[in-house]
Amino acid sequence: MFVILAVAALFLLRVFGVSGSIDRFLWETRFSFDQRSVSGEIVLVDIDARSLGELGVWPLPRRVFAQLTDRLAEEDAREIVFDVDFSAVSNPEDDRIFADAIERAGNVSLAVFSQSASAGGDATKVTNVPLDRFLENAWPVVVMVPMETDSRIWRNLYGYEIEGVSEVSASAFLGDHTGNAAGSFGLDYSIAIDRLPRVSLVDVLHGAYEPGVFAEKKIIIGASALELRDLFPVPVFDILPGSVIQALGAETLLQKRAMTVQGEWMAVFLVSVIFLLLLMTKVEGWVIKIVILCLAALVIEVLAFGIQKSSPILVPTASAHFVLLFAAASVVVRELGFHKLLSHIATIKRRNSERMLGQVFDDSFDAIVVIDKEGRITAANSTARTLFASDALVGELARSVLPLALVEETIAVLAAGTECVAAPRTITLSGEGLSQQFIEFVVTRSERTLARKDERRDLETEALACLTCRDVTEERQATERLRYLARFDPITDLLNRGGFEKDLTRLMEEVQHQGRDLCLVQFAVSNFDQIIATLGFSYGDRIRQEIAARLKSHLSLETTWSAITADVFAGVFPCEQSNDRILSRIEKIRRVICEDYSIEGARISVQLKFGFVQSDGRNGSEDLLRRSGNALAKARRDERFEVLRFEPEMGAALQRRRKLETELFKAIARDELRLEYQPLVNLEDNSVFGTEALLRWQNREFGNVSPVEFIPIAEENGYIVELGAWALNRGMKEALGWQKPLRLSVNISPVQFTRGNLVTTVSEALERNRFPADRLDLEVTESLFLGDSQDLKFCMEELKAFGCSFSLDDFGTGYSSLGYIPKFPFSKIKLDQSFVRQSFSNEKDVAVIEAVLHLARGYGMSVLVEGIETPDQASKLKELGCPLGQGYLFGRPMSAIDLAATLVKAA
Repeated sequence: MFVILAVAALFLLRVFGVSGSIDRFLWETRFSFDQRSVSGEIVLVDIDARSLGELGVWPLPRRVFAQLTDRLAEEDAREIVFDVDFSAVSNPEDDRIFADAIERAGNVSLAVFSQSASAGGDATKVTNVPLDRFLENAWPVVVMVPMETDSRIWRNLYGYEIEGVSEVSASAFLGDHTGNAAGSFGLDYSIAIDRLPRVSLVDVLHGAYEPGVFAEKKIIIGASALELRDLFPVPVFDILPGSVIQALGAETLLQKRAMTVQGEWMAVFLVSVIFLLLLMTKVEGWVIKIVILCLAALVIEVLAFGIQKSSPILVPTASAHFVLLFAAASVVVRELGFHKLLSHIATIKRRNSERMLGQVFDDSFDAIVVIDKEGRITAANSTARTLFASDALVGELARSVLPLALVEETIAVLAAGTECVAAPRTITLSGEGLSQQFIEFVVTRSERTLARKDERRDLETEALACLTCRDVTEERQATERLRYLARFDPITDLLNRGGFEKDLTRLMEEVQHQGRDLCLVQFAVSNFDQIIATLGFSYGDRIRQEIAARLKSHLSLETTWSAITADVFAGVFPCEQSNDRILSRIEKIRRVICEDYSIEGARISVQLKFGFVQSDGRNGSEDLLRRSGNALAKARRDERFEVLRFEPEMGAALQRRRKLETELFKAIARDELRLEYQPLVNLEDNSVFGTEALLRWQNREFGNVSPVEFIPIAEENGYIVELGAWALNRGMKEALGWQKPLRLSVNISPVQFTRGNLVTTVSEALERNRFPADRLDLEVTESLFLGDSQDLKFCMEELKAFGCSFSLDDFGTGYSSLGYIPKFPFSKIKLDQSFVRQSFSNEKDVAVIEAVLHLARGYGMSVLVEGIETPDQASKLKELGCPLGQGYLFGRPMSAIDLAATLVKAA
């Protein structure tokens, strides 16, 4: 019966490939313990990653292989084998050079191989054979390798039939095989092929190798670079390149180590004899018999290793080990009996379960303590020992080591019996020098069964209390922190917007009941961004903290303060209906907050803008915040005001502004924008030399919208970048249609410098429209230089290098510092129209014009005066030496078509 079962088991194991997998594992292990050195007759020229990096191309030019062949021939290489595909035509010249090198060498062999026609494993084969002109003086050698069921290379070929001709393999050729070029042989992976002499291809080409390294050696050239994917999984070494596998096959043949598989049934017969002898002997005890079988398995492996080491034979021992395993199972069943075996297995399972549960108990995140009815601790896990700071809890009285509240709860649960319902509770512990500690716990009652001492079969139970605890201090602190953050700003410790809205709602209800008014004021630190840009974010946080401290210490009487955003604070306080008292209180806030701050040696001043609203409490909190915010937003946009009270029309204005902003985003797509052009003239002869492009917007809902209204909106939301790019492209396109090549002046917003890539925008527009860069003037205002930076100068100089010119627009109305004029590449100054409006009745205006003209001449710039409306103004400017002008006298802004018609008439 035993024999039949054993044979059936071996048959199934072989059918499902289990024994083959185990045999290969054992062979690989034996190879690992048996290290053999290489013969030294073979050298690998490696097309490695460094070679590809230096040569920079794949496939490599054939002239490179020609150079390599000549170099190896000069070094007296015995054989030169290329594991490289030469089946495709390169270029005639390189192919000729390589063919000549092969002929000169006279000992070159080239790779041939067969592969599937498609990546999907198509049965159709494609044969790759070197070009005929190469094979005229070279031998073909097969470089294919067979892959086993485990997807690894265990064997190599003696040869293969290619196009009806039996060709020898590269391994057989280099390994001096003289037999039949058919069939395969096992590779000896005990040979340390990783120590094969190898030289990088680029080192050979550069001559960077030891003298004589190739003399009388067999050379194989192949690729190990990962990019070329000529890599195969193998035993022992994991991954090897195809060329190295060919070298290993050659080494295997040179050392007479072509591996064969023999001796499987001899091993099975041997272990079967051992088992039968064991059954026939009087050896007592199943443990001894198991030990003998294990020793037999070890002996089998030692013998198999010895045979493999001394002879090229791989002994499959997996079947023999299965026989021994089956024998061990039969010994156990025979000696212990089936029921005893099941009992033994059950005992092992119980012990494993107890061990596992004990590990789970000890590794629990919760602290677990088991207490008996005497109040003594019978078990405690490691978390409990850590929580209660004691290494010896087991065996101690609970009162002596646990907090009293926990002990009392445990005693109560034990006394209550089974009616007690477990409910989680939390206690607070405090110690000297320690903050409060919160312990969440639950006590559950259970019973364990005990054997009575007087009657062995009678059982009794004992009540136990299981105390499960966890430290929830961090959780409590996190909850408190979240509760705090839900109402307060963590930097200023003032209410945040959400907390402020709740308090505002409560205050509104109070004043409504009292018949009083309240005032909601918001103020913004208008230079907050400059403070951060100059000193850093940490100083911004410190400024906010100092402002909050002053609000709480000097301005907290009947006032609730909040930090709405990083630079906006809000306060609400009861007030009388008098507007003067509110303004007086706001002035007090301004004085307190605007007093200079000294932070880490830096003296910082803040600038404030205020917006406020007065209410009788009938409005919602969100409505009041919105109204005061509207007033603040208007004050921030208008430099004339520091404090603004909300007026009803502000809401309508803000609503219009928001609607305009929404519509503006659609203006380009709807083709609502257009350009109008105002002529620029030479005052000497009133000839037109250029135009200024002026952006206009006609909206379907609002009609003609003034640039004074929509340009600031576009600058605020950044859409000016898209509008500016549109104006540049449209202006260039229309200017090219005019009869006269006029200069085109386009206004550039500071936002286009800071938010957009102006250099790219201008260069793309010039290239797209093929507009001459020397006809483009970019007009910038003085506000651009308030944030003077090196990046701005680089940007302007780069545009200047294209051929563009820069004009300083509206000179005299803004920053008006002469210091930046020589720093930046201006070619023209445009003097604001305000200097000519009074027909030069103001001598100071005339003096300014003369000074600007003198300044411009000194720096090689021209001057253009805006706003010329009368001939007297033009005549006076010409007398003063002003060369250029612009104004209604010469033409109002007009469409491109009208300007073209005007130019035709003037011609």
